[in-house]
Amino acid sequence: MAEPRGKRPRETEPEEPTPFHGMPRVQWFPGHIAKATKILQEQVKLVDMVIELVDARLPHSSRFLRTRELIGDRPRALVLNKRDMADPALTEAWIARYRDEGVPVVAVDSRTGHGFSALNQAIAAQGNRVQERMASRGRLPRAVRLMVVGMPNVGKSSLINRVVRTGKARTGDRPGVTRGTHWIRISKDLELLDTPGIIPPKLDDPRVALRIAMVGSVSTESYDALEVARWSFPLLELTSPDLLAPWGHPASLETFARKRGMLLPGDRPDLGRAARTWLADLRTGALGAFTLDLPGQPELEIPSPT
Repeated sequence: MAEPRGKRPRETEPEEPTPFHGMPRVQWFPGHIAKATKILQEQVKLVDMVIELVDARLPHSSRFLRTRELIGDRPRALVLNKRDMADPALTEAWIARYRDEGVPVVAVDSRTGHGFSALNQAIAAQGNRVQERMASRGRLPRAVRLMVVGMPNVGKSSLINRVVRTGKARTGDRPGVTRGTHWIRISKDLELLDTPGIIPPKLDDPRVALRIAMVGSVSTESYDALEVARWSFPLLELTSPDLLAPWGHPASLETFARKRGMLLPGDRPDLGRAARTWLADLRTGALGAFTLDLPGQPELEIPSPT
């Protein structure tokens, strides 16, 4: 039936504003990750325990409900990697929060080896639980089978290499480096299944997408670097204001560009170059340590950049 005259068609009516209006969008679900997620559903059935690896700068945002559903009731340890790049006080606060929730958690840095003594103890403790369970069911003892899961670029392969100490797992600094799967023998009592990183098939919250793009866990082709850089300033003002102190008050991408001498003819700031430099320096730790998730406020509202 034709639309009555004088009435505007529904599809042309303006959308209601949302809390995320204007925030950068991230398209970030490559085909090989989708395939890996399906494979993981079968692989998790093969293991006895799981290390859930997250970025210490994103203790909440780099965790995913689907991962926890797949783990089920298997013994697990939550590992906050890249702790040397995160705010130490906030890392300790997140550890306390997760332990209060009954989650075994440790913080490590795969590059330096910091925290791996505690990680090995956590693996041993969880492995003992597995052995006790097998014994209670009358099963013969065997090596405990371990899996490491986490989103791309949280340092999964680097952690595996540090645990194995043989460098058998490939490493890299871009998302999705590890695409195959294989078993790695760590000791006579422990075997590890190397798996691709996990990423959810859909991400509805741009606040989480912004955080993940800021730390470089998605391809640079999946977002607008200028927009991500611009929105990083108000977020950091809420979570890590000391990091912004050298770049003016209020700090912005423009003040960063001017202080770094990134100017175009007419004394205009080169925002494109500044955005790329800002994000690169942020991710490598050149600007200082930071954490983008606050305990008790993981879904913090982010004001629009000035």
